[in-house]
Amino acid sequence: MLSFYDILRRTEEGKYMEEKEFDLKVIAKTTRRLVKEYDIRFNREEVVTSDISLADDIFKAGFELALESGIYCVSTRRVIKFTEEELKEGLRTAPGELIVGEGRDARILYARKIEDQRPPIIMGGQAGAPIPEEFYYHMALSYMQEPLIDTINHGGLHKIKGVEVRTGSPAEALATILELRYLREAAKAAGRPGIHLLAAESSNTCIGDLAVQNPDGLRKTDAHLIAILNDLKTDYDRLTKAFTFKIYGGFNVALVDPVVGGFLGGPEGVAVGFIASYLLSRLIYYSDYYIIHPIHPKYVSTSSLETMWVLNIVGQAMARHTNFILMGDVWTSNGAGSYEVFYEIIANTITNVVTGSHPLGVSATNGKYPNASGLETRFMAEVAHAAVKFKRSDANEIVKTFLKKYYPDRMEKPNYGKPFPELYDIETIQPRKWWLELYNKAKKEAIDHGIPLE
Repeated sequence: MLSFYDILRRTEEGKYMEEKEFDLKVIAKTTRRLVKEYDIRFNREEVVTSDISLADDIFKAGFELALESGIYCVSTRRVIKFTEEELKEGLRTAPGELIVGEGRDARILYARKIEDQRPPIIMGGQAGAPIPEEFYYHMALSYMQEPLIDTINHGGLHKIKGVEVRTGSPAEALATILELRYLREAAKAAGRPGIHLLAAESSNTCIGDLAVQNPDGLRKTDAHLIAILNDLKTDYDRLTKAFTFKIYGGFNVALVDPVVGGFLGGPEGVAVGFIASYLLSRLIYYSDYYIIHPIHPKYVSTSSLETMWVLNIVGQAMARHTNFILMGDVWTSNGAGSYEVFYEIIANTITNVVTGSHPLGVSATNGKYPNASGLETRFMAEVAHAAVKFKRSDANEIVKTFLKKYYPDRMEKPNYGKPFPELYDIETIQPRKWWLELYNKAKKEAIDHGIPLE
């Protein structure tokens, strides 16, 4: 693998280019050409496709995009390029299996295959959401105490002790320290002190990450996110995160979240862009595992028709051609406390699990509000464990059935549900009776539609 210094030199010695030129003349133009050359087409009737040749073509197109475009460094306005052999070396050296967490709470995080019958690893939490400090600990505990949840990726603190956490301020460091403190306390209270955390979400910059690279914060068995900026870009801040955390000895996780309809184009181009982003993030971030998070331009949610198609085909392309470990976001428009959220969870989770990803979520309300809890993630885990019994064709029919129950009406006007203290008793950290009854009703409906929940 290339050294940190090799990457740094390329950020300063690569071809100089204005960002707009990279967006339009490199990314948009190249992606459109590749989609046309490989005849990649989005099929609305196959949310979960059985077309292996399509997955193969998307991987080939993504590899070509990575090779031709490289990745743009916003900080220096230069393009970082890699050779074909360097890209292939990234593929060869990527870990296909990781031991995450510690002691009895350790889990083997592995690269899933298409229609993999092994139980997926469940990552729980309302990732990406602003969580109020007054119930951050309680909300985290609601996930930690769920036996089916293996690892945690919870949201961040956007205000601490009444002070807003502003980007670049000392509050980023303080908030991230508090975030890890609350997570550690919740893990201990749940009897799971060694559980794997994907954390440090309270900081937008490297400040927070640097503040918690210690055994009381992020341990070497934990992970943090490093985003690929849209589309196919990075900057010095993210490279600092990648380099320092890798030296520390923890796990780097690449977050890729392009918008459908951006410079990459529609679902077809976004799928190609995902492949390129993963290949490039392996080289510049030394990524250990990867998040799939396509964004719908209108609904945001990953459970829309277009974004689930992207989840499905990217998962299959990566499963066939790499041993990269993928976590597929379950990011719903509806919130906990609504009934509709269960429909989104079913469709999104089955799509991810059958096509090669582990599920991550549930990030209800598109991460806008702290209207989430451990209960709907328990439901996600149960659906995920049942989904390993499905073939893609069967999964496609089930996904389409549930998609019709919420898309697009309940995404146009989502039911945001209720905040955590109205979903759970704060003292006992147990779901309130009405919320538990909705969950049981959703389980029965899922079983009636052929999903073998235990």
